[in-house]
Amino acid sequence: MSTGAEQWQAILQISRQLNSQLEIDALLELVLEKMMEVVSAEAGTLWILEEDGYLAPLVARGPRAEALKGLRLLPGEGLAGQVVVEDQPRLVPDVRNDPTWARRFDDSTGFVTRSLLCIPLRARKGVIGCLQLVNKRQGESFTSDDLEVALALAGQAAIALENSRLYNWQRQLLNSLIRVLASALDARDPYTSGHSERVSRYAVLTGREMGLPPEELEALERAALLHDVGKIGIRDDVLLKEGPLEPEKWQIMKTHTEIGARILGTVEPRHLAQKMYEGALYHQEKYDGSGYPTGIKGKEIPLVARIIAVADTFDAITTDRPYRKGAPFHEALKEIRRCSGTHFDPAVVEAFIRGMSKALPEDDN
Repeated sequence: MSTGAEQWQAILQISRQLNSQLEIDALLELVLEKMMEVVSAEAGTLWILEEDGYLAPLVARGPRAEALKGLRLLPGEGLAGQVVVEDQPRLVPDVRNDPTWARRFDDSTGFVTRSLLCIPLRARKGVIGCLQLVNKRQGESFTSDDLEVALALAGQAAIALENSRLYNWQRQLLNSLIRVLASALDARDPYTSGHSERVSRYAVLTGREMGLPPEELEALERAALLHDVGKIGIRDDVLLKEGPLEPEKWQIMKTHTEIGARILGTVEPRHLAQKMYEGALYHQEKYDGSGYPTGIKGKEIPLVARIIAVADTFDAITTDRPYRKGAPFHEALKEIRRCSGTHFDPAVVEAFIRGMSKALPEDDN
C-alpha cells in the first residue's frame, strides 16, 4: 500500500473478513496474506504459542517458506520469541545489528533476512503468538506507520484467532463425545461393535457423492453416529437375543427410533440437533411407506434419514451375526440396488454405489 489512507482502508476491509471467519486454517491464511499486502512485505510467518511454550510456524508465505515447516523456536528464542515473552512489538531496520535475531533460520532455509516487523498477538488471556513480517519490498525499510497499522490489525486478528481456536476446540469436543457415546452403545452388543462408525463413514461417503456441502456432511456424520442411540432404552433380552425376534420383542425393538428421538429432542440448541433427531427417528422408514415408526414415504423422509437407511442396511448385511455370516460387499451392493425405489431412495442408492465402487478394491465390487 502506498499511502496511509489506503492502508487504513485495507484494515477496515480485513477486519470485516476476520469477524466473519471461524475456520482456523482459512483465518490463518487471511491474517498473514492481508498483513503482508498492507505493509508490502516480501515474506511473513504467523507463529503460534504451543502448550509446551515453544513457538511453531503455523503459516508462512514468501521465498523458502516451505523450509520453515517443522522448525520451532525455543521459549524466548529469536526476535519472535522475545516479542512473545515481552509482549512488545519490534521494528528492526537491519537484523545484522540486532542480537535477538535468530540467524539459524536463514542458515537452514537459504533466505536472506534484511529487516523485520514483529507484532505480538495479544488475546483476552495473554499473548498467543506473533505476526512476523520480513523485508519490505523494493529494498525499503519498514516504517513507524507500518508498525502502527500492523498493531491495529494484530489486535483484531488475535481476538478472531482465539475465537476460532475456541470454536474448533468445542467442535472437536462435541465430535469426540458423540463418538464416545456411539462406541458405548455399540459395546453393548459385541456383534455390532463399530457399527455406528461404519454407518457414519458410509453415510458421509454417500453425502459427498450427492454434493452436500461441508456443514451438511458434518451434520450427517453426527446423525449417523447417533442413529441408534435409542437402543440404550432397549432391554438386554431383546437387544442381545441371538436369532430372529418374536413378534412381541420385535415391537419392543422398533421403539428404539422413538426413544432415540425423545433423547435427542432434548438437545439444545434445537436447530443444531435437528439432523441427529431426524436420523434417529426416521432411519427405519422406507421409500415406499412400509417402514416405521410413522410410515412416511418418498421425499417426506428427511434426506439425512434416507442416507442413513442405506448405510445402516449395508452394514447389517455385511456384518457377521451369531445366526449368519455377513455377506460379501458385492452381494450386499446388489441387494441395496434391488431395494432401490421400494426400501430406499433411488438417488441415494446410486450415490452410495458410486461412492462404494470408488472406495472398494475391484475384487469387492
